[in-house]
Amino acid sequence: MPVNAMARLFGRSPFVPLQLHLDKVGDCVEAVFALLERIREGDVSNVDETAREISKLEHKADLVKNDIRNSLPRGLFLAIDRSQLLEILGLQDSIADKAEDIGILMSLRTAKMLESLVEHFGEYIKGNKDALKKGRDVMRELDALIESGFGGVEATRVVQMVDAVAVSEHNCDIMQRKLMKQVLDHEEELSVGNFFVWQRLLHEIAGISNYSEKLANRIRMLLTLK
Repeated sequence: MPVNAMARLFGRSPFVPLQLHLDKVGDCVEAVFALLERIREGDVSNVDETAREISKLEHKADLVKNDIRNSLPRGLFLAIDRSQLLEILGLQDSIADKAEDIGILMSLRTAKMLESLVEHFGEYIKGNKDALKKGRDVMRELDALIESGFGGVEATRVVQMVDAVAVSEHNCDIMQRKLMKQVLDHEEELSVGNFFVWQRLLHEIAGISNYSEKLANRIRMLLTLK
């Protein structure tokens, strides 16, 4: 998107470009979770090609991120400070980076799927998707927050939505520990390399829900600063 077009979006709302960027980030995450679902079901074909497509999606998100940074107004009144907008943008960027990291990891060595992990791994994927969805829902409320002056019923509603993201992230932490315990319980069925991949994969996936929670909490901070 041309810089001047991005600047016009800022004229409408300081949050529209951020929401546009988060949509691109969402494309990355949806693609990587689709890959993980395929692996969970035993389909390890075309992993390298899919990882390259995820990297292309991450690059598209980066282009939007760079456009936002280049066109962010200076010296103009905004509903929130420029530094706060950039911090939110950075958290969103971290989610896309995690998605790309997962794709690259799977292209280096696809996780060996054990029958004992199939069900809980599916729940783990779903839980992290849910955390991101809830985080995106919080971002969609930002324009309504401006209209409400960051207070009143809308602010209360957003706080409740942020709390829901935290609950989702906490549930993901619990699932991650259970999965890691299962991996340890079946380590004799895994090579050293496969064990490392599982350990790393569970950690990288957790980054999706972790950064989603951080993003939501950053919005909560906006309410305390108003």
